[in-house]
Amino acid sequence: MARGRVMLTERSILTSTKCSNQRRTHGILAVALVFALLIPSLSHAATAQRKFTFTAEREQISIGPGLSYPAWTYNGTVPAPLMRVQQGDDVEITLINHTTEAHGIYTHAAQLNDESFAAPLGVNQLSYRFTAEVPGVFDYHCTAEPVLDHIAEGMYGMMIVDPKNGWPNGKASEVMLVQGEFYGTPDAHGLIRPDHSKMVEGQPDFVVFNGRIGRYDVGHPIPIKVGELVRIFFINIGPNLFSDFHVVGALFSTVYRSGNPADALHDVQTIEVGPGDGAVLEFRVYHAGTYMFMDHAMGHAYKGAMGIFRAVQ
Repeated sequence: MARGRVMLTERSILTSTKCSNQRRTHGILAVALVFALLIPSLSHAATAQRKFTFTAEREQISIGPGLSYPAWTYNGTVPAPLMRVQQGDDVEITLINHTTEAHGIYTHAAQLNDESFAAPLGVNQLSYRFTAEVPGVFDYHCTAEPVLDHIAEGMYGMMIVDPKNGWPNGKASEVMLVQGEFYGTPDAHGLIRPDHSKMVEGQPDFVVFNGRIGRYDVGHPIPIKVGELVRIFFINIGPNLFSDFHVVGALFSTVYRSGNPADALHDVQTIEVGPGDGAVLEFRVYHAGTYMFMDHAMGHAYKGAMGIFRAVQ
């Protein structure tokens, strides 16, 4: 490469992944408001009691063109289905496990003891209840050992606890993003076999949003509207890397750490989110065009943690 100034553009970064977004139709549904995207949502009754049922499943998933991964999943997708409740709701979560491995399920929104979340090998069903007392955006994941492998191999999802009086800034176009990591080198057929040693060392081969490399590349951007409030529900499942989430050409007018309106920041350029944490991020754009979103730790971006918003009038 010639010496001198190198301009880092959306096209150069996205092209470096050598991936386009070929959306997997299995389990991918629109959720929430008009521009909300791409994590399947579990339905619940319109009462104060919310019930969610998951099945632990082995599933060969596509994480990019020509790339496949033998994942552990909840309900066959990575990320797993979105759970959404309101502050104060009574929540019941059930996990059905017909695999030969032990699996559990733990949401960070629940304030219970460890025994509530883990099902030992041979127990094919686990249920627990809790009250969603604190608003925010939370991850949930498997609790069976080795937890590192179970998360890295796909057993994770997002849970939103909406504030009982609504979000302070009112309605918005909603986007749900889960940042995750895949560990393993593709073989000649594009099959990625999970690499435990890389997991322990924290050296992922791919860092992705919503389970796929290049899901929101320049050919498949997330649509937004000029001047309208956009609300991103963001979690970083890790299991190892911190994320420095940033939208090029925009400032976050409001950031709620862990998604809690009681912990608000304003006019933020980049927000650091550790593994197992989340944030709710609000912003507007004022000109039509494309706006890259990314993990501003550039090595993570070049491994796939990037995407595009396209703003229209």
